[in-house]
Amino acid sequence: MKPFSRIVSLLFTAMILILSLSCCRKNAPRHADNLTGKAAPTRIRLITPQPNQVITSGDSVKIEIVQADSTATIDSLAVSGGKGPAIIHPGLPARLYWHSANSRVGKITLKILVYFSDSLQESHNINLVVLSNLEPQQYTYRVIRKLPHDDLAYTQGLVYSNGKLYESTGLEGKSSVRIVDMETGKPEKITHMAPQYFGEGIALFKDQIYQITYRSQVGFVYDKNTLKQIRSFDYQFLEGWGLTANNNFLIMTDGSAQLFYLEPEFFTQVDRVEVFDNKGRIDSLNEIEYINGKVLANVYGESFIVVIEPESGKVTGKIELETLMPSGSKGDYNKVLNGIAYNPANGHLYVTGKNWPVLYELELKPAL
Repeated sequence: MKPFSRIVSLLFTAMILILSLSCCRKNAPRHADNLTGKAAPTRIRLITPQPNQVITSGDSVKIEIVQADSTATIDSLAVSGGKGPAIIHPGLPARLYWHSANSRVGKITLKILVYFSDSLQESHNINLVVLSNLEPQQYTYRVIRKLPHDDLAYTQGLVYSNGKLYESTGLEGKSSVRIVDMETGKPEKITHMAPQYFGEGIALFKDQIYQITYRSQVGFVYDKNTLKQIRSFDYQFLEGWGLTANNNFLIMTDGSAQLFYLEPEFFTQVDRVEVFDNKGRIDSLNEIEYINGKVLANVYGESFIVVIEPESGKVTGKIELETLMPSGSKGDYNKVLNGIAYNPANGHLYVTGKNWPVLYELELKPAL
């Protein structure tokens, strides 16, 4: 090869190599850490609190932070828990606490956002469990009347309004929504559901009756006076159990410890609250009733009703009704306590159960 041709060849080879390296460099990750798949090191370490630490509402939780990078300067910290607003702390305080007094009970996430003077930031999230700080008040009662109840009605929901008792019944092929004559226990009006549906809780909202189903993920809206079906709606919960309403939203249970707040047009979830007493979570929330700013709930398979503060999820009271259970019904899940209605005119409570022959009218002490 002639010297000139050799030089040209070498130059051409070099250009190809440079272009090749350039292409590789464009496709290469910008940070060496990405080559190993390792996350960038954190600049601080959270010592306390520990994940899933159990506290009581009102406790102060110590937040202990140490710097893993001594060259970093902390500008400020933002600390928030649950749905509460973040509290900003300048620098790294020698004593740092999060106060749980305004937190909801149940599982919450304590969020700590660390801002550094070089404009970088880190987020650290720790799950905590908050118990109620209240000992549930024990309600007593006086039986005012024993009213007849259809013992073939598998009661799933109960509502009282202006002298009328509305009831939802369950089981495939036997589900219905009905207006009941309280003196006889027989339906004045009844709308039977299609046999594939298992009826569950009902709620009265703006002169319409809302009814959910067990596992069909569909509900129905009826005219309050005629029980004629107006429309149906879908929802995302795997199971529907209980339903009630406050002035703005429907409130639903799904057999867990959650109260779900739903807007009534499209049944979209807007909030949820977990229910705890001073000992732990209250699971299997079933039929519910909103009464004077509180939610009363049957607990599936139990003989008591819990009184819930719906904003915080705290159980504030308990109504033990074991002496009202029909003979031989203990342990029979086809005859559990299930059905709560309220008469605002006299403050009396109506309670019954699945296939019970009696509807009880009770006067509670103290009053709700």
